[in-house]
Amino acid sequence: MSTPFIQYTLLFECHADYFECHEVLEEAWQDGGREDLGYAALIQYAVAHYHARRGNTPGAKKSIAALQQKLTLAVTELEALGIDTATFARDLERWPLPEALPLNEATRQRIERLKPTFEPTTLTFDELVHKHMYRDRTPVVTERLRALEARKKARR
Repeated sequence: MSTPFIQYTLLFECHADYFECHEVLEEAWQDGGREDLGYAALIQYAVAHYHARRGNTPGAKKSIAALQQKLTLAVTELEALGIDTATFARDLERWPLPEALPLNEATRQRIERLKPTFEPTTLTFDELVHKHMYRDRTPVVTERLRALEARKKARR
């Protein structure tokens, strides 16, 4: 069974498709009522990698700083997913950012078994680096605007 976290991890480590990592967990995070702090942390981690690869060092470091502030709140969820949180915290201090996720041993073994079965990417490096420019984000933007309006109405 493939979970959003497994998909995220394979996309992260096999394809370095940080944009798609964000998309996979964003959908799961939204479906879960935006409550899973582990997903939120990993979304931010993918965003930091995406910015870094595009040469937006200030954007990447800003994402990392925000993630560091929230990390203690997400420890339980991250550990339940299979993240070694002590290593993760240390990795957030490194530059450039590590290209592998800090997985616990059992999760690492599972991912390594799945890697050979994961489809290779058909995207060019340019498409990976600038993926946000090639995607139609209309449904995502529309849903975010709808959710914002619903929150505004609920506050009234």
